[in-house]
This record gives sequence, structure tokens and C-alpha cells, in this order.
Amino acid sequence: MKGLSIAAFLIAAILLALAPAASTIYRDAYPVEAAKRAALAACGRDDPGFSRLLAGERARCYARLLQPAPEDSPVVPRREQVAERVR
Repeated sequence: MKGLSIAAFLIAAILLALAPAASTIYRDAYPVEAAKRAALAACGRDDPGFSRLLAGERARCYARLLQPAPEDSPVVPRREQVAERVR
């Protein structure tokens, strides 16, 4: 009986220790961001072997389907506009 109690305690301790990792994996596999959700769904449709639980596969999926946001290019005034400002 004492051994059963110790085993139950150890199992509970292991489950508590692994809970944050499981939560992180779930949050990454099922993201809140709509673009990431759509990308993972498309990768799952396109590749039957795709596993959203593996970080490497998610990263490849995002790299293939998500385009980085374009940076705002600074507006460079034309020569005439610069000349008018100097006068």
C-alpha cells in the first residue's frame, strides 16, 4: 500500500512538471493568430504527413506560406521639391 501511494505521488509530480511543456506545445500547434491558423490548416491539407505538433514542420510551413510584412519605404522627395524647401 505504501508503494502504491509513492507511485501515485511520483506520477502526479511528473504530470505537474510536464504541464507547462504540454501547454506550450498545444499553444504553438493551435495558434490564436488567424494567419498562422490558416497556414497550418493549408499545410495539413496539402501534406498528409504534416504534424503541427513538431516545431520544425511548423517553421517550414510558416516559411513557405507566410510572407513577411513589407517594410514601409521612406518617401524620398524629388529634386524639385527639395529645391523648393531650401529656398
